[in-house]
Amino acid sequence: MKNSIGLAVAAGIALFAASGAASAQIVLYEHDNFSGRSVQSTHSVSNLADSGFNDQASSVIVRNGRWQICSDAYFGGRCETLGPGEYASLRSQGFNDEVSSVRALGWTPDGGGGWGNNPPKWGGGGPGGGNWGSGARAILYSGYNLQGEAYVVAAAGMNNLDWQGFNDKARSLRVESGYWIFCSDANFQGNCHTYGPGDYPNLPSGQSHSISSGRRVSGNYPYRDNPNWGN
Repeated sequence: MKNSIGLAVAAGIALFAASGAASAQIVLYEHDNFSGRSVQSTHSVSNLADSGFNDQASSVIVRNGRWQICSDAYFGGRCETLGPGEYASLRSQGFNDEVSSVRALGWTPDGGGGWGNNPPKWGGGGPGGGNWGSGARAILYSGYNLQGEAYVVAAAGMNNLDWQGFNDKARSLRVESGYWIFCSDANFQGNCHTYGPGDYPNLPSGQSHSISSGRRVSGNYPYRDNPNWGN
């Protein structure tokens, strides 16, 4: 994950602007009020020790999307979900110098909404950071590494992506919560694979550019061990 993070010594690093195809962005700062060293990322980071920033963050800016910060590496321990906004101190939430991993939960066209005079509420991440989405949904992306055009599949599923103009387009996938099945043919037929919570930057053989339907199988991921988020 080192290549996805920029490490800056100066306190006031320049944040890159969201382009037409905006992506989630987070910046972690060493001290309160966005001072000290900082790191920024547009992708989930499973272990901040890789960037020399483990247990260093005291304040956070979320530029786009929704993010989960966790006290342990690999999204374990206590986790909290943050929406777009400025978090000048993590002390009151018990996360000062306690962040070891961060996970992108997704981006919405309006950036998830600014928080203005109503600071975002800190939600519970659940034991081990397991249920990390705000709802039961999965997101298909037309490009690798969660890039390109996105299509959100709700819990009820979609039995024919051709109706939505997204048939055989997906190359990567994010599952926010639950246990899902995606198939190469409509009506959940053909070559089918199951997926637990996590990011899949490259879909496996037989699924890349070949998904025509998908649905949630269960609200819970059925295994106690941490899922393998690779292929």
